[in-house]
Amino acid sequence: MALIVTPALLAGCASIPRSPTPLADIADLDCDGLAREQAASERTREAALRARSGAWKAMLPVAVAVRYASAQSALSDAEQRLQQVRGRRDARQCADADSAVVDLGAEV
Repeated sequence: MALIVTPALLAGCASIPRSPTPLADIADLDCDGLAREQAASERTREAALRARSGAWKAMLPVAVAVRYASAQSALSDAEQRLQQVRGRRDARQCADADSAVVDLGAEV
């Protein structure tokens, strides 16, 4: 029974989108790339917050811990990316992300 239930409970861990852009490459992005990376990181952050708050829904204590840890890792990654992206956008004097036209559905 546990072999059937466990994959379903842990499937939520895989649903948190993560950017394929290495942190070291953020410094080389242009303003449009930074805007896309910021949008992707904000989506990751929101998904991680939802997953972390929903970790209690898993029935097995181990699954709760795994889902919570995965969400916390994604949240930390997104916040680190957002900090780096915002710093680079400021350094490049890019337009505010709120005023920039960003395709939120685009993959980064």
